[in-house]
Amino acid sequence: MERARKASDWKTIYPLCLLFAAAFLFLLTKSSPLYPLNEWVDANIYFTIGKGMMRGFVPYLNLYDQKGPTAFLIYGLASLISGTSFVGVYVIETIAFSFFLFAAYRIVALYTEKFALLVVPVCAAFILGSLSFSHGGSFEELMMPLFAWSLYDTLRYFKQSYPNPVPLKMIARNALFAGIMLYGKFTLLAFYIVWMGVLAISQLMAKHVKRAFSASGLFLVVMFSVGIPFVLYFAANGALKDFYHYYFYSNIFNYSLTDESSALSTVFVIIKSVGAFSFRNPQIALLIALGLIWFLLQKRDRVKPIEKINVLLMAGLLACAIYMGGQGYRYYGLVLTPFMALGMVPLVRLLEKAEPLLTKKSWYKHAAFAGATVLLLGFALLISDNRYMLSIRREDTPQVRFATTMREKKTEEEVTLLCYGCPDAGFYLAANVIPPYRFFTRVNVPLPELTEGQNSYLTEKSAEFVVTRNLEISPDGYQLIQDQTFWSEGQDDTFRLYQRVN
Repeated sequence: MERARKASDWKTIYPLCLLFAAAFLFLLTKSSPLYPLNEWVDANIYFTIGKGMMRGFVPYLNLYDQKGPTAFLIYGLASLISGTSFVGVYVIETIAFSFFLFAAYRIVALYTEKFALLVVPVCAAFILGSLSFSHGGSFEELMMPLFAWSLYDTLRYFKQSYPNPVPLKMIARNALFAGIMLYGKFTLLAFYIVWMGVLAISQLMAKHVKRAFSASGLFLVVMFSVGIPFVLYFAANGALKDFYHYYFYSNIFNYSLTDESSALSTVFVIIKSVGAFSFRNPQIALLIALGLIWFLLQKRDRVKPIEKINVLLMAGLLACAIYMGGQGYRYYGLVLTPFMALGMVPLVRLLEKAEPLLTKKSWYKHAAFAGATVLLLGFALLISDNRYMLSIRREDTPQVRFATTMREKKTEEEVTLLCYGCPDAGFYLAANVIPPYRFFTRVNVPLPELTEGQNSYLTEKSAEFVVTRNLEISPDGYQLIQDQTFWSEGQDDTFRLYQRVN
């Protein structure tokens, strides 16, 4: 019966989730064809390195950034769909978000069947219209469905199967998800430390000692095995040491901004960051808080104590992991959004109680659902911090103007470009250039070799064109040929284009 219902959901509910994801993202992500471009620096760095991977460049060795290879690979696949635009990123965002919405629906349906579908437009509007959904295409956004399905798996197991032994198939699936995190952004593994740890303890409590150890062992083997293709790839290209140093070592020892000697300051930073996330995104924070409170207040015969500990620790440790480094970027909190589904459960149950007061005509309910969806879509667009870009023509952006200028002065094959002293905001993409420079852009980890490398490129005059942001330079052998001020992320930035004097 359960298997038949799941199959039916995939045929009926998932296509609707895919439609909602495509429609909401079309209006709300800058990766959408509706927008002139996505100027977000992180997404463009991912894209440049990913596109380079597909063309023989090796991350860390030829193109440097401190993020994990999973992120570059995802964007590399997107570049195969379109190497000159973010259309491929939009496609991947749509697929990822559709699975997130489907998982959210499944979570709500665990506790109530009627009106569970309401979670789809509500979550779509609340998340994609939020301040945390800045630009679109963050690694956290793309990982949301993995967290959502893992949350669903553990909730379903404790609700429907425990104290029977945990299925090894479920363990292997979630270990695969954890492996993707390990080689994408390993701080996000905090969620899976709790996920597997609580499951292992639950097996011991149920006297399944053998399953506790076999499940834990399988989880570790599958999780670390995800890295085998990456290890082989980097080893074959002579970049294994660079992979270890720039991804693992630098992120562990060079990225944190907190005072490591003071645990109290770390706690303060976490509380402050969670508070800032909640203030910026009240619609998300309130649903998460409501869900956690509702879940913790359930009676023991409905929700077991170990379930409550599991959910509270997963949410709490994940929040600590993403904010303990002192960085509080808007998009970090997106990984907490799966817990919104729990907040929808008490709201949907209230609606169920009011059902006798509503008409029983199905067409009326369908019309009400459609009307609510349209209103939510309008609400999301109204509060979106991305919509300002909809009024800008592509040819009016500095990225496209500079690219046009470069092509007027040199053929596309002759164009070499360096983003000096600034993160790339889409200039390499607009010019359709893969930079031949290891340190092709400024990133969050201020490595000495990055500054030295960029200075040497400029001194050697190896690039035909140089782009700066809010930085006026007078390098020997270059002249300023164009500049433009462009509003983005709440401020005006002045971009300058320099050309080498032959």
